[in-house]
Amino acid sequence: MTDLDSRPAEPASTRRDRERRAERILDAAGELLVSWGYPRVTVEDVARRAGVGKGTVYLHFSTKELLFLAVLIRAEARIIERFTLGVRADPAAVLLSSVARSVYLWMHEEPVFRATLLGDGDTLGTLSRSAAENLPGLLDVRDRALLAHVEVLREHGLVRTEQSPALQVHAYESILTGFVTIEPLSPSTVPALDDNADMIAHVVRSAFELPGRSESVRAAAPRVNEIYQRLLDRLNQEIQRHRRT
Repeated sequence: MTDLDSRPAEPASTRRDRERRAERILDAAGELLVSWGYPRVTVEDVARRAGVGKGTVYLHFSTKELLFLAVLIRAEARIIERFTLGVRADPAAVLLSSVARSVYLWMHEEPVFRATLLGDGDTLGTLSRSAAENLPGLLDVRDRALLAHVEVLREHGLVRTEQSPALQVHAYESILTGFVTIEPLSPSTVPALDDNADMIAHVVRSAFELPGRSESVRAAAPRVNEIYQRLLDRLNQEIQRHRRT
């Protein structure tokens, strides 16, 4: 038996305290990201907002970049969870047009995404580069989830098959990203939120979808939901890994 094995287990109450403290740090970082943007926020600012010492922040998150990536991952996990719950309530939520509409609206409702996608371009660029450097495996998992989603819809006759799934995924992401990122560039021309969400759904439906029978949609829904439940599990694992509780 090693010394490590012989050490007493950490009390459950102590672990819960550490987890709550880490959540408080993430909450503080998210609030400051929304208010100030990534470049202006320091670890000292986060510590002050969370009511802990700077060293305590580093006990949970080894770098500023990893702290704020955890904030983004947590926001994405909330959106994925909303999607999985929605599919259980209505199988038609798996259709690409429905997904595009919902995700567009949820991005505007989620303060962290609204700040990074619709706010400071420096924040989006910095955190995107950081994610590519620090989380390449997670980005691959997320990309594969959307590809698997499209492939399931194709198998059930719900998506066109003239183009490859990979090309369809690229086009779908380009449509959604374009609708979101153009808003800060020409805000005076952006339609009302619901109208724009309806237009995104229309564009995606016209580009990709085939009229599907209700039984096909119901058959596809559990498989799609399983794909995103696995992604949600991976996102939560990644948060835990960087949180170091």
